[in-house]
Amino acid sequence: MKKTILSLLSIAMLQLPLGVTKALAQPEEPYDPWEPMNRGVFEFNDFLDVHLLEPVARFYKENAPEPVYVGVGNFFSNLEYPNFLVSDIIQGKFTQAWDHTARFFINSTVGVLGFMDFATEWGYPFHDEDFGIALAYHGVPSGPYLVVPLFGPMNVRDGIGEIVDGFINPIGWVGYSSLDDGTKLAIAMGALSVRTVQTRAGLLQAIETAKESSVDYYLSVQGAYYQYRHGMLTDGKDDDDDDQFEQPPLPQGTFKGLEANGWSD
Repeated sequence: MKKTILSLLSIAMLQLPLGVTKALAQPEEPYDPWEPMNRGVFEFNDFLDVHLLEPVARFYKENAPEPVYVGVGNFFSNLEYPNFLVSDIIQGKFTQAWDHTARFFINSTVGVLGFMDFATEWGYPFHDEDFGIALAYHGVPSGPYLVVPLFGPMNVRDGIGEIVDGFINPIGWVGYSSLDDGTKLAIAMGALSVRTVQTRAGLLQAIETAKESSVDYYLSVQGAYYQYRHGMLTDGKDDDDDDQFEQPPLPQGTFKGLEANGWSD
């Protein structure tokens, strides 16, 4: 299965038009033809967040020793190296691919399986990438806005990217191991649960502020999502004035790509 996925990725990379204009000028405008359904799912997600995920994340943030909290965030960031590398190569960002590769080997060894981030101090900065961003870079339209149960806001293009990233991420590789099915499920669900709580813990203050300051929280999250994705696409810079892109308030339920080390309180 992994060989098949890698073969398909290789074919897709070869077929990408080399002269495509990068979609970097302005953030994409939200296209929300399914708004009534999206609002219903959004309310469901927010209910679960308020009554389940937020209390767990708050308890974790308030009681976990800081080295543990930071270390877990570093570990999951390091684990996403294959996702970062595939996106870098598809976009032709080979210098960034080197940064990601150096980060992975430094932090996986000296950094004890990625729990400590020595690479940043040694001149290899973190770059957030995923397959959805690689598609956007080559001009693939975003498609309709979509709020997915448990996962939160995205669009059709980023949803496809999520599926591809799921196959590439090492957490998904557990399913191809020789372990019994129960152990595979326990490892995968445990890792995803810890990562979700870790990420949500980094969003506590930002989400609270967004709820207090927005007239329509749904629209606030929608706008923040498109701004955030544009910031990733432009590598954190607005092309109009080349100033550092300011990250928007964090949307609820957005677990993919909003890592705690970049969005901590």
